[in-house]
Amino acid sequence: MSAAAMRRAVIVGVHPDQSVAVVVEAARLADALGRPLVCAYVTEDSYLTEWDRAEVREQASLHPADTASAEAGVARELAAAIATALASVDGLADPDWTLRILAGDPGKALARIGEELDARLLVVGTRGRGVEPALEEWLGGSVAAHLARDQVRPVVVVPTHGIADDRLAPPR
Repeated sequence: MSAAAMRRAVIVGVHPDQSVAVVVEAARLADALGRPLVCAYVTEDSYLTEWDRAEVREQASLHPADTASAEAGVARELAAAIATALASVDGLADPDWTLRILAGDPGKALARIGEELDARLLVVGTRGRGVEPALEEWLGGSVAAHLARDQVRPVVVVPTHGIADDRLAPPR
């Protein structure tokens, strides 16, 4: 899909073990708005990219073309899981979507791609409930809160706690 075709897309943040409900809701919104869907996966352990000074930070470091073999495997699993999830949604006729791999802080990376594509809106899910999600949020912050506070475009947060559905890919 060309960069021009992705303009004004609906962007959804995706990651392994995420609820399928987030991607399905984003696909429904994209379909209703007549926009393509861009699934954005921010590679794990890539936060240090954001610490580089802007003048020395390379574009390729924020949009990696080459990923480590482990990350490439995760991306392939996510792409397959997204395709399966979208194929099973009633009323969606072959949605137009793509998977982008990003690096850096998840909130900043999603905001960055939103700016680059002049996104129509951004979609993220909640972390869920329990000790582990609470600890992750305390340590890393909430991507949804960061986007809602700092973003200039609409942000949709899909609640995932209490949803017992499929996951995009098995956790690592």
